[in-house]
Amino acid sequence: MSSNFDIIVRKEDTKEIQLICEVKVLRNQLDDAEIQLKKSMAGLSCPLGLLVTPDVLRVYMDRYTSDNPAQSVERIGEFDARPLFRHMYTAKKIESEPDFEAVVQHWLESLPQTFSSEHMDDKRLAAVLGTFILPAIATGSVSAAAPRYV
Repeated sequence: MSSNFDIIVRKEDTKEIQLICEVKVLRNQLDDAEIQLKKSMAGLSCPLGLLVTPDVLRVYMDRYTSDNPAQSVERIGEFDARPLFRHMYTAKKIESEPDFEAVVQHWLESLPQTFSSEHMDDKRLAAVLGTFILPAIATGSVSAAAPRYV
């Protein structure tokens, strides 16, 4: 089964989908990827979504207010992603999308152990991570949505 997203977080005990993440290397791919992410979230009844590039992190929440993903899934924030990944890669090391997917997956996996809102300059991002993303990951299992081919 092919997926339209790159990383999935499932609740440990029920395997319920907590979060899906789409990773893109180029910022100019965001608008098309956003449409697809919203459709995937709605189709899977997934409450949270992330769209990540080396420069941008967008966070989405399905409000379950409509059958139309464009209306139901809302972008709750767009943030500078560079501080999140600065110790994990350099732009020169990212040669392909699967490489960056692995970086983002590692970041998500390590978030429960490494997150500290006190060390983040962007307090709104810290609030979104602490309120929405961290609880989903802390009670879930992070994995690639499909095999990565480099």
